Amino acid sequence: MSSSIFTSILFISFVMIVDPLIAEAKVLIILMDEEPVFSFKSNQARSRKSNSTLQWIEEASLAYKERLRTSHDVFLESLLQKDTYSKLYSYTHLLNGFAVNVQSKEVLRTLKNATGVRAIHEDVKIEKFTTHTPRYLGIPTEVWPTLGGAESSGEGVIIGFIDTGINPLHPSFTGGSTARFTNSSKFKGKCVAGEKFPSTACNGKIVGAQYFARAAIAAGDFNATRDYASPI
Repeated sequence: MSSSIFTSILFISFVMIVDPLIAEAKVLIILMDEEPVFSFKSNQARSRKSNSTLQWIEEASLAYKERLRTSHDVFLESLLQKDTYSKLYSYTHLLNGFAVNVQSKEVLRTLKNATGVRAIHEDVKIEKFTTHTPRYLGIPTEVWPTLGGAESSGEGVIIGFIDTGINPLHPSFTGGSTARFTNSSKFKGKCVAGEKFPSTACNGKIVGAQYFARAAIAAGDFNATRDYASPI
């Protein structure tokens, strides 16, 4: 992988759930009818043209985000017994929904019949197809040369991607300070330290890193001899 630009393809696979799939505890993604923060913010921006309202839109979007998070908890608490589920994550920006670990078919049926639920998907394992995405896409030979070469291609651009882990000691991630990115009001990322991934691992190349292991832990797929509770 080049030291200056990283290209990745994100494959998201959603599988519709039917009752026979739930023979035991499962992690589900529940999508709700209400619009996510991104749509809310866009609609507000279109209806309010004056620049003086930009701060108001940001504040309203933050309040809306918190309302969605709260609504997820209220929704679950109003339908289910506490010992039949555990909420893992709330999704608010691009999707309005949440990840939940459920214990029975009965819980699934209750959720499927609930008002306000748009779709239910099972969180499934996906096998990665390649660890050489840039070469597979022909980027080193066809793209980087047109953008100033591997040393400067993508300079100043932040790319977010989902991966199975990252090795901060790899030469590709040698870089300077994160200040030019983290001091920007537009940058929303953060650096979450963890096992073998200190906060100093974030630099001018890795400007932010987070890990999401709750679903794997809840499903019993997290193997402490193999997996790390960190972005590594």
